[in-house]
Amino acid sequence: MKPADRKPIAKHLIKTYQLSERKACDLTGISRTGFRYHPQATNDEPLRQRLKSLASQYPRYGYLLLHNLLRQEGLVINKKHTYRLYTEENLQVRTKEA
Repeated sequence: MKPADRKPIAKHLIKTYQLSERKACDLTGISRTGFRYHPQATNDEPLRQRLKSLASQYPRYGYLLLHNLLRQEGLVINKKHTYRLYTEENLQVRTKEA
């Protein structure tokens, strides 16, 4: 069970049974920092569109070469972010079969 799934349970315990945050988190098995965390929504759509257009323009480029092109345009900094978007869009370069 993910911490995001345990958050509502801990909130319910706090509200219904007037438990402290510490006790509710301990009972549900979630860390207090995880309980307090609010995810930030990011808008990756312009980056996804540019990644797709570059991938169609350069079909033999892998994610690292595409990442370098995106970095030159000032769109990305992190390779892991580029790789995540690359795999989510199913842009893997096909390997040549012998």
